[in-house]
Amino acid sequence: MFRLGIGAGLGTALSFCAIVAGTVQADVQPADGSELSRTQVRLDWSEFSHSGFHDVQVGLVTGPGDPFQDLILDERASSNVLIVKDGLIFGESYRWRVREVTDGIPGDWLFDSGFSVRPIPSDFALQVTTVVGQADPQPGVTVFNHCDSIVGYDLDGQLVLLVDTPARVSDAKVIGDGRLLFVGGGQAWILSLDGTVLWSSPDDDDFRIHHCASMMPSGNVLMLVRDYREIEQDGVTRTWQGDRVVEMNPETNEIVWDWSTFDYYTTDDYDVHQSNHWNDWTHLNDAHYVEADNSIYISCRHLSRVTRIDYDTGQIVYNMGMDFASGDVDFGDDLFSYQHSPQLLANGNMVLFDNGNRRGGAPAGADGFSRAIEVEFTGTPPTAAKVNWSWQTPVYCPSTGDANRLANGHTLVTATQLSGVYEVTLAGEEAWRLDIVGTETCAGLRPGYRATRVADLYLDGGTLCVGDIDGDGAVAVDDLLILLGQWGGTGSGDLNDDDVVDVSDVLILLKRWGDCDR
Repeated sequence: MFRLGIGAGLGTALSFCAIVAGTVQADVQPADGSELSRTQVRLDWSEFSHSGFHDVQVGLVTGPGDPFQDLILDERASSNVLIVKDGLIFGESYRWRVREVTDGIPGDWLFDSGFSVRPIPSDFALQVTTVVGQADPQPGVTVFNHCDSIVGYDLDGQLVLLVDTPARVSDAKVIGDGRLLFVGGGQAWILSLDGTVLWSSPDDDDFRIHHCASMMPSGNVLMLVRDYREIEQDGVTRTWQGDRVVEMNPETNEIVWDWSTFDYYTTDDYDVHQSNHWNDWTHLNDAHYVEADNSIYISCRHLSRVTRIDYDTGQIVYNMGMDFASGDVDFGDDLFSYQHSPQLLANGNMVLFDNGNRRGGAPAGADGFSRAIEVEFTGTPPTAAKVNWSWQTPVYCPSTGDANRLANGHTLVTATQLSGVYEVTLAGEEAWRLDIVGTETCAGLRPGYRATRVADLYLDGGTLCVGDIDGDGAVAVDDLLILLGQWGGTGSGDLNDDDVVDVSDVLILLKRWGDCDR
């Protein structure tokens, strides 16, 4: 069944306080006495002081003395928000203070507040090493799952984020405004960066979330759910397991969009090499919305198929992938198989991780291999496709994996079977690599089911980066469409402030294309 509705966005507001001149001052973040799970901290005093320039100091607490004698940060900020990206350490405590600067003259310190960064638990056994190649890697933090936690590392392999989660993690994402989205324990969860549960999908045995969840522009959450139907095949009726894609309003837990593989695929198409194929017929492993073409893209692993769905109608725009007897696949036979994580690029191409379990339609043998690929389309909507770029992983990866195109043009490849994450150039050279060299033994998915690179843990940095018109932490197709809709007039697309939206603004936007790097 296909249902469509409108969901309101998830609104979360946290109120913090700091000790200011002997009184409690609201809306200073982080709160005085907070214990944080990260070494990147957004200092926010925007509700406390509105002048344009401020001096900000952060000092290490080493004893009863003045912490501001040992400064971690001493900076003049041009806004009321500042992200501290360097200098903080797990297991240490800090004080911070702010003063206004008027006409270059500093005023009195407005407040003095403190926070600490949690100690790393003694039983935390995850160990990584990193290697930087000849090409400059994309700056930022690499975030991925690890047992009952979400972790993030900088380019030097230093731990930046360590958030305990209420369930074993598979897919994990930074979604901005100090929030994380992950799937675990049959539910989707939204957490603060310190692990506070802001929302979770219903804990219902008949509504178990698997593999991934992603955010919609409305603030709704798109999720994958198991679906079951009684199907007769070859004279035998069995319970088949397929998949649903559901969009839920997290303020009401109302399902506002619902799409099932049983309603749009035929059960005549199935992997003949899959034992008891009806037990896991489609095995969707990704679903996400693309605003540029108002479509939802899904990855169907066991049919080696990527499907684009028109969001308004629920109808299939195209099926790309392995041919089956039904003829429902439009193009792309044997381009990939058992794939993960299709990502539509600004140029209209697609990047995905090709696991390669069924090359030529047959099970992979001793010569099996996996790769990240970029697919180039012909036609609008596409009628043909070809691989125009690929990078093969050092070892065959028959399950999980990921490939994301970064702002600098490199591709971040997660090769879970190798316990590694690779940033590779279009020339196939390694710009950066993270190797997991030690970890706990924990049931379920290995660390690094999927990895993502973010400029910082907040994505907003307190202000939008140039070109990020919709404020989602990246300069992308949706920003370009907003700009073009304002062409010849004024508005948020006027990036150079010359009172007209024109080609000069397009050039600025294209130069900043990709994830925001603040």
